Amino acid sequence: MKMTAGVEQAVYALLLLNRLPKHAMVSGESLSKQLQVSPTYLQKLMRKLVQAGLVSSVSGVKGGFQLLVNAKDIRIYDVYIAVEGVESLYRSNGIFHTIFHLKENTTCLLSDVMREAEDAWQSILKGTTIASLHEALNNNASYEELMKVDAFLREKMVI
Repeated sequence: MKMTAGVEQAVYALLLLNRLPKHAMVSGESLSKQLQVSPTYLQKLMRKLVQAGLVSSVSGVKGGFQLLVNAKDIRIYDVYIAVEGVESLYRSNGIFHTIFHLKENTTCLLSDVMREAEDAWQSILKGTTIASLHEALNNNASYEELMKVDAFLREKMVI
């Protein structure tokens, strides 16, 4: 199983936005600088989060991005779906039916296992929120490190 770096970057963009004061925004350019990705790429990624209803955006000099949904209501699964789309991670190629000469309506054994694994994986992502990651970050990062990030965001934010 492999997912694009976009999911990781989107989660961390949301964590950064969650550190902003209420009603404050930060520009895409500032987010791209902090995430160390190109501004063009970040705009495409943020557009997906806007379309998913997780983030709002305002264009212009005083524009930027902010969370549209409370961090406790944004599940990592929601971010994954926004970035990657809704598609099963496994698709049978029919090999099972071919090599064992089975009828088409016989369920592929590997499909059952993969569906169970995907259900477990989705359950974990659905049980983890941006707020819970925010709390973990606050508990694991040093105060000084977090203050550097917060200072950067305060410098770049627009209210």
